[in-house]
Amino acid sequence: MKDSALRLQDKTILLAGPFNGITQAILSTITEFGASVAFINNQSPNASRFVEGVNESREIHPQWGRAAHYNLPLENEKQVQEALGRVAESLGRMDTMVDATPLAWNNSTDAARAIEISSLLAEKSLPFLQAKHRGRILYLSEDPCVSTIAPTMPATLHETLVRHIHELAEKHRGSTVTVNGLTIGVSDDFLLKAFPTNSSLKQTFEGLQKQHAKLKLIEYTDVAHGVVYLASGLSSSVTGQTLRLTHGFHLS
Repeated sequence: MKDSALRLQDKTILLAGPFNGITQAILSTITEFGASVAFINNQSPNASRFVEGVNESREIHPQWGRAAHYNLPLENEKQVQEALGRVAESLGRMDTMVDATPLAWNNSTDAARAIEISSLLAEKSLPFLQAKHRGRILYLSEDPCVSTIAPTMPATLHETLVRHIHELAEKHRGSTVTVNGLTIGVSDDFLLKAFPTNSSLKQTFEGLQKQHAKLKLIEYTDVAHGVVYLASGLSSSVTGQTLRLTHGFHLS
């Protein structure tokens, strides 16, 4: 049984981003904690099947939350507005917006457009979040420390996103809406992104450990539990922060 202080039965969470190990873990974990989740992703045919599997688990665990998949693009203001409108109409509310789209950013990403979409997701979510008087905005991205292993995205994108988090948190300081970020160290998703031609993640990571003795793998559940905390009432005093899930690798 999960700690009652972290139960999310009364929460409705929007998750937007790639369909990967991290977002799958988030979907599974926050529904286990009782939240209803809307996942927006139009790039993977497997997303709907995964969400169906999550919902089938409720037959055994009826206290778990529901999940829904929305195969909708998020490429401009109109599409963002329409997607959020459909989610709110379907679920009736929104308590937390988790923007995991930065996890898909890479060295060919148009920085201005990427930040614009993330800003629009927050801006268009705010009316729904403010209506519940307890809104959460959360951004997920790679931690800058992984660039010492493989530069998978420009450093300026990291810097711009952190600045955006601070500015948005400052703008809404004193309100019931909090804005935070989670940056993620070396995970299996990062290894797949950085070394796409390597046949074994285990061997890849072991090779990296020979070069970086204190390197530890970030598990998908580590990220999911961070999301649970920041979506829960326990994080009400935390805003404008970027929490670094790296096992301390960024201190090296």
